[in-house]
Amino acid sequence: METVGLLLLLFAALGAEGALCPFPGPQCYKNSTLFDEDFFCEWKDQDHTPSAIYTLSIWSLSSSNIPHFVELNVGNAQNSQVVLESVLSTIQSKIWVLKQTENTVCNSPNTTVILEHSVKYRAPDIQKKVRSAEILELSWPRAKDKKGADYEIRWRMINDSWQSETFQTEDSKEAKWDSRTLQLQNQSVYQVQVRRKAKQHQLWSEWSHIIYVPVDIQTPLVHWKEKKIDGKRKVILSWDAPSPEASYGGVTYNLTLHFSCKSKNHTTNKTSHTLIATDSVIRLSLIAINNVAQSAPQKMTIPPVQHSKHCHTESRRVKKSNHYCLEWYKFIDGETWPISVNTSKKATVEDIKKYMEKYVRYYYFIHNISNNRLYTSSMCPIYSTEGAPVAEPQNLTVVNITQDSAVLLWRPIPVQKQRGFLLNYAIWISREGSDTVYRKVPENQTSFLLSDLNSVSSYTVYIAGQTKAGVGPNSTADFFTNSSPFPGLLMIILNVCGVVLLLSLFISVALRRFERKILPTIPSPVISATASYHVDHQNLKAVTEEVDDVVLLHCEDVDKSKNCLNPEQSTVLLGCQLSVYEEEEEEEEEEEEKEEDETHFTSSSTNPEGQRLRLSEPLEIVDTIQKENNCEVSTPLYRHGSVL
Repeated sequence: METVGLLLLLFAALGAEGALCPFPGPQCYKNSTLFDEDFFCEWKDQDHTPSAIYTLSIWSLSSSNIPHFVELNVGNAQNSQVVLESVLSTIQSKIWVLKQTENTVCNSPNTTVILEHSVKYRAPDIQKKVRSAEILELSWPRAKDKKGADYEIRWRMINDSWQSETFQTEDSKEAKWDSRTLQLQNQSVYQVQVRRKAKQHQLWSEWSHIIYVPVDIQTPLVHWKEKKIDGKRKVILSWDAPSPEASYGGVTYNLTLHFSCKSKNHTTNKTSHTLIATDSVIRLSLIAINNVAQSAPQKMTIPPVQHSKHCHTESRRVKKSNHYCLEWYKFIDGETWPISVNTSKKATVEDIKKYMEKYVRYYYFIHNISNNRLYTSSMCPIYSTEGAPVAEPQNLTVVNITQDSAVLLWRPIPVQKQRGFLLNYAIWISREGSDTVYRKVPENQTSFLLSDLNSVSSYTVYIAGQTKAGVGPNSTADFFTNSSPFPGLLMIILNVCGVVLLLSLFISVALRRFERKILPTIPSPVISATASYHVDHQNLKAVTEEVDDVVLLHCEDVDKSKNCLNPEQSTVLLGCQLSVYEEEEEEEEEEEEKEEDETHFTSSSTNPEGQRLRLSEPLEIVDTIQKENNCEVSTPLYRHGSVL
C-alpha cells in the first residue's frame, strides 16, 4: 500500500501529460529574511472563472529520501498562506496548482525552489515626500526585518519616458526608514516609483504606487466676509486655489480656528469654509498641503464687531450654565483689540467687577454654546466705578459765522479720558455785557448750531463732557459775528450786472458783424446835374406846381443887388426889396392862385428897373443861395418842377 501511495504522489508531482494548465506555476516566498517567517504562495490564472477550484501542492524529498507532501485546498482564491512548520524550507521543493472545473482538470507547471532562500519584500510604501525647488527627498519604512536592501527607483515627467537608477542601503539596527534624494527640474511635475529586494536574493518586490510630485505650494491668500443671520454672526472664508502644477495628486487644507473660549481644527479639500462665530475676535491659521510639501501658515485675524457704547443683549434669555462663556478685557484706547483676553465659564459680571480698575472702561461678551457652536448673546462696555472726565473735547472750532449764527465743531473726548459713560456735552454761550446761555448736546454729537445771535458782537463759547459723576474740563473759543449781509449781497448784484452788461455788448457787436456779413449795404443812387438841366426845356405847364416860399425883390438899388447876387448863375435883381410870401394852402381855389400870379407878373413888367426872373440850372440854385448867406435876402425854396 505504501508503494502505491508513493506512485500516486509521484504521478501527481510529475503531472499528467497533455493536462497542463495555461497559466504559470505558483510563486512561493516569505516577506522577510527572518527565520520564523511564514510563506505566501500566489499564481495568476488569466482564465479565472467563479466555478474554478484550486489546490496547492508542495512536494519535498528529505535527506533520508522520505517524501514530504502538503496539499492545501484554497477554493476559488489564487493565493494561500503556508505555515512554516508544514513544509521543509531548507531543501528543494516542487510546487504546483491543480485546477478543477466542471469540464476540465489540469495541473500548472512545477516550480522548484528552496523556500528558505525565496524572499520577496513587500512594495515600498512611500510616506514622506518633500520637495524644495529642484530637490526631492522620498522616505519609506524598511522591510519587516529592518535590514538594508537593494533598490531601484524610476521617475519621469508627465507623458515622458522613464529614467531609473539602483542603489543600496546599509544595515542598521537604529534605522527604521530608507530614503532617496533626486535632482529634478524646477517647476515640473514628475511621477516616481520604487521597488526593492533582499540582499543576495533574486525576487524583486512589486513597484510602489505611482506618486505624483508637484511643485512647491505657495501660501494661500484668505478672503472673508460676514453677515448676520438670525442674530448670529456668519463668517464665510475662502482662499485661492493653487496652480495646476502644485495641485497634482490633490491638495488638502488644514484650518485652525481660535475663538475666545475654544479652538477648532478642520481639514478639507475645498477652498471655502463657513462658520458661525462669536462677535469677538477670531484668529485663524491656514496651511495648504500637497503630495510633496506644505505651505507656510497663513495667519489672519478677523476683527470683532464694532464696539458699542451701550449694552447690546439678545432678546433670548441668557442661560448661565456650563454651556456659556464669559469673555472680558480692558480697553486700551477704545479702538485697539488687546492681545490677550480673559475668559471664564463660571464667573459672572459682578464677579469680574471686583478685579477691574476704577475709572477704566472694560468690555465683556457672553457667548452661548448651541449645537457645539458658539454665538454671542450679550456685549457691553462696563465700569467698576465712574468718575468725571479728565480731558476736554478736542479741537474746538467755530465755522460758518454769519450775522446771527455760527457752528461749533469738536472731536470727542478719548475713551481712556472719559472715566465714565458720557451723558452729554455741556455748552455755555457768553456775550459781552449779557447773560450766559446754557445748552446740552447728546454725547454722540460733535457739532452744534448757535442761532439768534446779535450782529457785530463778541462771543465766548465753553464746552465740556459730563458723566454721572460730574463735568470735566472745558474747551474755549472766541468769535465775532458779522455785520449786515447786504453789502456782500450788493457786491454780488453788481458783479452779476457787470457780467450781464459785458455779455450784452459782446452779443451786440457779434450781431452787427453777423448782419454785415449776411446783409451787405445797398449804395444810394447818384443824381447827375444833366438830368436836372433837361427839366428847363420840358413843358412846364403840364406839371402841377406847388410853391412853398416865394421871394420877391423890389429893385431899388441896383448896386446893392449886384453885390449880393452872382450874375453868372442867377437873375440880377437891381434895386429890389425882399418880400416873403408864405405858402398858400392847398385847399385854396385855383382862381385865387391865378390872380396872384397875374398880379406878380404885372408888377414885374411895369417896373422899369425890374428884370424878369428866369430859371437856369435849378440844381445849382442851392449852392448859390448858400453863398449869399451874408446878404439880407430870403432863400426861395422850390419843390420839384416848380417855376416862378
